Amino acid sequence: MDNSIEQRIKNKDLLKKVVTPETAVLGIRNGMTIGVHGATFCGSPKATVGALVERIKNESNIKVQIWSASLVGKEIDGALASCNGISRRLGSHADTTLRGLINNRQVACNDVRTEMLAQNVQRGVFGKLDLAIINATAIDEDGGIVPSISPADAAYLAQSAEKIIVEIDYTQPLDLVGFHDIYMLMPPPGLSPIPLKRAGDRIGRYSISIDINKIEYITESHIPQGLPSKRDIDETSRAIASSLMKFFRKEVASGRLGKQLQPLESGLGGIADAVLRELGQSEFEDIEIFTAVLGDSALDLVDSGKLKVASGCACFFTSEGWDKFFNNIERYRDKIILRPVEITNSPELVYRLGVIGLNGAVEVDLYGHVNSSHVMGSKLLAGVGGVGVFSANASISIFLLPSTSMGGKISGIVPMAPHVDVTEHNVDVVVTEQGYADLRGLAPHERANLIIERCAHPDYRPFLIDYYNEAEKTTGGHEPHLLKKAFSFHNRFNETGSMKPISK
Repeated sequence: MDNSIEQRIKNKDLLKKVVTPETAVLGIRNGMTIGVHGATFCGSPKATVGALVERIKNESNIKVQIWSASLVGKEIDGALASCNGISRRLGSHADTTLRGLINNRQVACNDVRTEMLAQNVQRGVFGKLDLAIINATAIDEDGGIVPSISPADAAYLAQSAEKIIVEIDYTQPLDLVGFHDIYMLMPPPGLSPIPLKRAGDRIGRYSISIDINKIEYITESHIPQGLPSKRDIDETSRAIASSLMKFFRKEVASGRLGKQLQPLESGLGGIADAVLRELGQSEFEDIEIFTAVLGDSALDLVDSGKLKVASGCACFFTSEGWDKFFNNIERYRDKIILRPVEITNSPELVYRLGVIGLNGAVEVDLYGHVNSSHVMGSKLLAGVGGVGVFSANASISIFLLPSTSMGGKISGIVPMAPHVDVTEHNVDVVVTEQGYADLRGLAPHERANLIIERCAHPDYRPFLIDYYNEAEKTTGGHEPHLLKKAFSFHNRFNETGSMKPISK
């Protein structure tokens, strides 16, 4: 690892601004707005935020607003939430401690759409951004910031903030220089078309251009990534991936897809890993990924010789994946491109490239409405991330989920979603381990019957069939519903610990 600050900061004038994290956070005041970035454990400014957390613990009169499209995890969101240091959180999040405070209304939250947060910050929609804390690999001769492995919204935060603290992260290899493709958009109106026609095109710079006078301090971090270990893929996720492969093969056989497929949006977790592993062992070649967050499975696809290119705004590797990347970084240089989130989540590009959207869901109802963020309709689980833009603009919008969870106690297919993040208009295919339902062009009653038949777990099919038949008979209409009965389906879990009908 490179330990020389001179190797990391090429602009000599900026060397004068290097201070300890404790010094850098002394100017942070109660009520300030702060922008941060990263991907859970990877590429976030842990040392500087850690110093702020310690200051808040000692002084207890500081609360800040955190603006970030990134899932910055327990070392940022969790640490600040644990010391009651957050008053408002704008953007996606995934930390359990913060989630509890949001659900108890101790932290105000707006899960701003990922692709819109940067634009809204640029336009001053939420007010001024006082400070951006940027996790960086290096600073070049011109003062350009080479971000970490998870640039996400770093470029927009840095350009919009009144002041910047740059955290030089020595755990980020200097060989990351060249992986980034930083292309900035001006806010509307009058936007020019983004000159990217293929997932592998490079259209920007390797660093973030800023006014270096805005850099107030530079801190240093040697804090390890603290990454989780790789988990085995469970059988349900394998079965879901197998169902998806059947759909892909049907599309290829019909001539609607080629054997190269089209660029894939793929998230994180066991199902996403299972899908990409299945693709790596399949007949499909020259796979392209155009997504937000890249994980270990992207590296595995490179190793299998199947991946043509993977474009993302952040990397979330396990400890095994990080070691593989770090020790074989040149192998991945021509295959992985790291971009700002406004590019990876651009509606224009998702549509132009013909991206196939692969997203997860908490539950899907009979007509294809998707809940991807709330439990029992009211408790926030996580941010929606890029699901809105990818589902609305993808050439095929696919949602993958297990048909049941909690050991079969909860059905993933429900009569009526109590919270809707994606309407049926933006859902083309639903996939579970039971099979897939191609909903394109189908009327609501056709969708309902197909989802029950192909995607619902056998234990829940009788109830769902009974619900639909009764709703059709009682209320009729385009999308028949029995509101009281629909929500009793969810209430049953609270009362009995299972959604399964009580045996008579």
